[in-house]
Amino acid sequence: MILLQRIAGAFVGLALFVAAFVFASVVLAVVATVGLVLWGWLWWRTRDLRRAAAARRDAMGNGPAGAGDGTVVEGEVIREETRIERRPGTPEDNGPARR
Repeated sequence: MILLQRIAGAFVGLALFVAAFVFASVVLAVVATVGLVLWGWLWWRTRDLRRAAAARRDAMGNGPAGAGDGTVVEGEVIREETRIERRPGTPEDNGPARR
């Protein structure tokens, strides 16, 4: 009789474990669905607010991110340097003074 009780206990324990797993899966699915529906509802209800904010931003001259006058700054500086050769002894010469 002891062996039969152990087998029945193992079977009941396994059945309870499977039932708990199924219950947790159902709860997770319900919570995810409710969250998705609430997010969609909030997104739909605030669409006019987002449009008004975008219109104000455009009216102030600040377009959407990435828009502008076409200048792209990537962190690299390219500088062209023009050297003007000066003759020694001219007033613009920064060399040693000559008398």
